[in-house]
Amino acid sequence: MKKIFYIGLMVIALMACKSKDGTIMGSAKAGDTLSGITVNLYNMDSQLISTTSTDGNGNFVFSSLPSGNYYIGATIVIGSDTYDTGNLPKVVYVNDSIVKEISLTLTKKS
Repeated sequence: MKKIFYIGLMVIALMACKSKDGTIMGSAKAGDTLSGITVNLYNMDSQLISTTSTDGNGNFVFSSLPSGNYYIGATIVIGSDTYDTGNLPKVVYVNDSIVKEISLTLTKKS
């Protein structure tokens, strides 16, 4: 009986220690354009982790992210003009099951 109790206690402890995943959600806008903007998620070593596109309202989501710091950058080509977040993408820290909301404004490249 003691064995079952200790095994159950170990299972509960392991479940409590399991890291939760975070979410980064936000919006992006390039001039009047909201949809189809490419949003890239990078780790702190500047390695691309994931890519998504904004929906018709300019919204995007990256989910199931382990705790840590991330860079987010966005870009879109409209006609012959390229819009992006520049050389300084947003840095976002995600911790556990926290949802981080950010807003990206893209500017036209010269």
